[in-house]
Amino acid sequence: MRLSELLGREVRDADNEYVGTVADLVLVQDGPLRGPYAASLRISGLILVERRHVRLLGYERDVLPVAFRWLLKRLAGRISYVPWEAVDLDEASVTLSVRTADLVEHDPAYRRRTS
Repeated sequence: MRLSELLGREVRDADNEYVGTVADLVLVQDGPLRGPYAASLRISGLILVERRHVRLLGYERDVLPVAFRWLLKRLAGRISYVPWEAVDLDEASVTLSVRTADLVEHDPAYRRRTS
């Protein structure tokens, strides 16, 4: 499956309730070495947006002007991070093994502080 086939796909939780759509992937570069300098990438999780047809384009990051982040939040609704281990992916659907109430809000600043 290609990334373009996953982006925008509807996501349901463990109770078959609508969660949102896939807006982005979170990749971690900690796989086996590919050549002398670069490690392979692996999928760490998905970033979901509550409302359909919203692309984040990096505007959810805390380094951009507050007005952009505010507007994005109004358009996207809740922005959630789901660990890859909680994702069940097949050709027709994306289902989570967790409930919507158990999802954590996506915080890109937190990721930078802990890495």
